[in-house]
Amino acid sequence: MRTSDLHADVLPPSRASRPAHRAVTTDAVRPVRRATHRTRSAPPPDAVAPVPAAGWRGGHRRAAGRAAIVASVSTVSLGWLLAILVAPHVTLSPGARMVALFCHLTCLVVGFGAVLTVDWFSLRWLLRREPLGTVLTAARGAHLLIWLGLVGLLASGAALGPDTSSGLVWVKLLAVLVVGVNGLFLGRVRDRLVAVQGRPPWSALLPGAAAATISQLAWWTATLVGFWNANG
Repeated sequence: MRTSDLHADVLPPSRASRPAHRAVTTDAVRPVRRATHRTRSAPPPDAVAPVPAAGWRGGHRRAAGRAAIVASVSTVSLGWLLAILVAPHVTLSPGARMVALFCHLTCLVVGFGAVLTVDWFSLRWLLRREPLGTVLTAARGAHLLIWLGLVGLLASGAALGPDTSSGLVWVKLLAVLVVGVNGLFLGRVRDRLVAVQGRPPWSALLPGAAAATISQLAWWTATLVGFWNANG
């Protein structure tokens, strides 16, 4: 057999097998590349920011339905009424009265100071100096201080034995009750603002502005009446 015949018999199959090898390689690689490309382009699960629920208040999960609001208002009202009923039956020595007065003034500074802080950040937001998220964060941080101050005012005020026959004393007591009930409403407004994506509409901001105004009026009324009675 000649060398040229052997070369003719071997060479064509080798050339014919190259396209088939390329086709197999291409078909096997392309799906892998496409799958890899799709996997890379898919956003990671952690990149999606969770939307705060309306039931979150102050960083703790609480029900914000009507039943919870009614129960909260009833609790505040009963505590206020209990302080009024207990006040006439409390008798303190001069030293204990001074301690109760100091606690009363301290609670006023804590509660009213926290309210003024939140309202100051709210004013800066209205002037476009602070984002709304800063206001909500300040309100969430001051939430506990406001309620501690209010509860301390009721307890120490009852220990001081206010004269419930005076009309000005009743004005102060009613102002304290308004502060407590209005504070519950402000918490509900804050829940709604947290759940809003982007800039909230004015329909969601107006209730908060009205509640903040009522809070300021009630706190200042209670403070001025208490100062007037202490120096009258």
